[in-house]
Amino acid sequence: MSIRLIISVFTLAVLVASCGKEEELPPPIPQDQLTEILAEALILEPAGREMPYLVQDSIYKQYYTLILGEKGYTMEEFISSMQWLQKEPKRLEETYTKVLEHIQIIETEANN
Repeated sequence: MSIRLIISVFTLAVLVASCGKEEELPPPIPQDQLTEILAEALILEPAGREMPYLVQDSIYKQYYTLILGEKGYTMEEFISSMQWLQKEPKRLEETYTKVLEHIQIIETEANN
């Protein structure tokens, strides 16, 4: 996942979250599915870096669209779920810890 894409998603999430407080609803994408989506995207990131710089963002968008589509979610649901994560830094940290654990499991399974 490109750093620019990560920064853009998190900046958007922070801006929307700061617009006002409302009753917290659960995210459109359950946290366990969001963990899997983020892990898969991070695994695919190095392949995107091999592409010319000018097409990297569109490649990453295609990765996310493919990953989300396979799991039955949209980019809008993903962005909304990331905004939900941003509302609580502890929740965000816990999710990324789970993402790293999930990546380790995938790598271990791939090496066997």
